[in-house]
Amino acid sequence: AGSAAAESGEPKDQVTGILDAVDELLGEPSGDILIFLAGERDIRDTEAALIDHLGARYTPDGRSRTPGAIEVVPLYSRLSAAEQHRVFETHQVRRIVLATNVAETSLTVPGIRYVIDPGLARISRYSNRTKVQRLPIEPVSRASANQRAGRCGRVADGIAIRLYSQADFEARPEYTEPEILRTSLASVILQMAALGLGAVEDFPFLDAPDSRQVRSGLQLLTEIGAIEPAGASSARSDAAPARGRGGP
Repeated sequence: AGSAAAESGEPKDQVTGILDAVDELLGEPSGDILIFLAGERDIRDTEAALIDHLGARYTPDGRSRTPGAIEVVPLYSRLSAAEQHRVFETHQVRRIVLATNVAETSLTVPGIRYVIDPGLARISRYSNRTKVQRLPIEPVSRASANQRAGRCGRVADGIAIRLYSQADFEARPEYTEPEILRTSLASVILQMAALGLGAVEDFPFLDAPDSRQVRSGLQLLTEIGAIEPAGASSARSDAAPARGRGGP
């Protein structure tokens, strides 16, 4: 099995680009379509647009035997376990799966032959200045884009359509920054203190965090009384440093 990457021409609204790509892929041999989206809101908006666009072809029942019927299945973390499991259920109709990047590496959605990738994801970022963990929508790295393209073509030769240009792809970083470099170190420092692993500045991390991250984490833990001002641990497990802001 293999995959071929295609790219769109004129810049368009994301939903319009997705609908055009779906129309193109529905003209290809049978196989399910996986569309990567940044979050729950994008998934809900795209699901509504697809149901309207498909018209009489849409079915909420994956076991329908209506010729040409198409099921639309959302997949994101806030769904119930039963709703998430729906993506693995046997189905008789062609299926369009709308998923966050949970479908990039965490699980394999069966039956996928085609992928549509707008190239965006929510990436966790911590601001040392505001001390807030955010989830902004950002372009994915080249490695993530290739991982997404690799989700298709596992059952037969597949097609991955990227809704951005080759120049855009080549300008992206090769890999996403390691999480430890873009998150608050407060929880890490607290766990290290509780385990007696010594000063965080001296720990041999595979990807060493910036000294500002370390200072920010120590300052936050000192402010909430989780560690002593000098950095010695009182390691209170009930003092969980949780501050965050993001969108669906």
